[in-house]
Amino acid sequence: MIQIMVGASIDKGVELDCQFAEFDDVRYHIQVAMRYPQFMQLSMSLPIPPPETIFFDGLPFGAIDAIKAEYGGVVQILDPPRDGYNLTMKINLAKLPVDEEEQYDLLVRIASLREVVLGAPLRLIFKHLASKTVAPGLDRLVALVHRPKESFFLVPGVDKVTVVFPMRFKDSVDIILATSFLQEFVEARRTAGLNNAPPCLWSPTPPLELEGAPSEALTANAGFVTFVIFPRHVEGRKLDRAVWSLSTFHAYVSYHVKVKFLLT
Repeated sequence: MIQIMVGASIDKGVELDCQFAEFDDVRYHIQVAMRYPQFMQLSMSLPIPPPETIFFDGLPFGAIDAIKAEYGGVVQILDPPRDGYNLTMKINLAKLPVDEEEQYDLLVRIASLREVVLGAPLRLIFKHLASKTVAPGLDRLVALVHRPKESFFLVPGVDKVTVVFPMRFKDSVDIILATSFLQEFVEARRTAGLNNAPPCLWSPTPPLELEGAPSEALTANAGFVTFVIFPRHVEGRKLDRAVWSLSTFHAYVSYHVKVKFLLT
């Protein structure tokens, strides 16, 4: 949607004032005024973080640096952001690359803002894992927001990062279907012999890695999914895929639960 809106503004110079949601937990507001058609204002509202997560000025740690690194001089971060949003950026459309392929690539990256912002802590931790180091101050249990008032957890290490998702669903049918799907998901990965994929486990109770986590964060009516990420899983181009896959894991499961419901 973001990519379409930016493209429409570039091609037609239309005035825009549009709001929409992504994965039901991230909201966007895009504005382009005819008075300043070369500028697009993009605001982003993130899921409400639970107390155990680390946020700085309303954003996950590492997000500001990630935005600057990803978009460079095309984007200016406005402070304070638009009321009701965690982030507001001013995109200078006049600074977009002239080359069509380069412009398309940048638009795709702008459309991936959710991954850039929410995935920033993952990216930081995984970059250190790839070099077999641990980010300063992140050598213990780390909580990251991925749904409103819900966290998933990372245990960073020099040779591996353990990622644990407490899986929660509201509907009783969804709970049953999700529990079944997750068990099948883990078993399928095991029997398929995916030697290059991260090891994956499911448990109805909190794994030992979550020792020290707040008790309210350890309730999961569909169990706990654990991935063990090794340096080989985040080397080079694999890093982007790992960040995207993990930052959207709950949405991936929710999609398959809905499909499973429709087929039952």
